[in-house]
Amino acid sequence: MNKLILSALVIIFCQCTSSENKDDSSDINQDDNAITSVFSDQIQLTDLEGNQLSLAEQKGKTVILNVWATWCKPCISEMPSLEQLQNNLPSNEYILILASNESIEKIKKFKSKTNFNLQFVQLNTSPESLGIYALPTTFIMNSKGELIITENGSKDWGSPESIEEITHLPEI
Repeated sequence: MNKLILSALVIIFCQCTSSENKDDSSDINQDDNAITSVFSDQIQLTDLEGNQLSLAEQKGKTVILNVWATWCKPCISEMPSLEQLQNNLPSNEYILILASNESIEKIKKFKSKTNFNLQFVQLNTSPESLGIYALPTTFIMNSKGELIITENGSKDWGSPESIEEITHLPEI
């Protein structure tokens, strides 16, 4: 009975979605200044060594922020494609960050077990305050620091279409 209740809560609150069960369209937030300011002012990240990171310091680069969890199967299943995306983007123009609100120790343990060559960080901002109600959720900010795409659910980020989408983002 407890497993059934726990499963129901996970489905209700986390709503992990897979690409097979969602619309492939992205939410483009061209006029949403409130969300844009959240990204430049309120997202708090900590690297795995305990240093604070700021998305505002990444202006000039396109920032891809993927919010995930160690227990989220769709999150983990899209990581190889996130590596493919990262490998196809010039590092001087793009930064890919994977943020989890779990403990640094838990993230480090996951990283050491999986050997993904990705930048993992701890998210210190409440996912709910960012409008995240499903995992994974990916936010893409243009080089000005403006939020332009929110992608809910997993996606094949390494596909030619996804790489084309990322490399030809509109400058708003």
